Amino acid sequence: MSDNNHLNAAPADIAQLNHAIGQLTGAVQTMHTGLTARIADIRADIHRMETAHANRMDRMESTFTQQVEAVEERLVKRLDGLGTRVTALEAEDKKLIEKTAKLSALGGGIGGALAAAAVELIKRI
Repeated sequence: MSDNNHLNAAPADIAQLNHAIGQLTGAVQTMHTGLTARIADIRADIHRMETAHANRMDRMESTFTQQVEAVEERLVKRLDGLGTRVTALEAEDKKLIEKTAKLSALGGGIGGALAAAAVELIKRI
């Protein structure tokens, strides 16, 4: 019969139990609401961080692109300048080769004439 006594609780005890369950349910709902709000805040923070990171990456990419373009411009100018220099040096080299060939031909002609004169001198001696 002691089991029957346990089942037959007084209405005041049931009311207290219902009140405690209601308080617990309210506390859990409050915690849930608070936790949901914090999760929303964290998501918003993550979104702001991602946006800031994407903006920072865009700025870095833009700066890097500008730097590469500036270097490319300077390099193209230097290469064009080197091409002009090489062309000028080739022209000068060609002129020097022509002068050397002329001097060699002249020297060869003079040498040949001196050799012919020496042969003629030797014949007459």
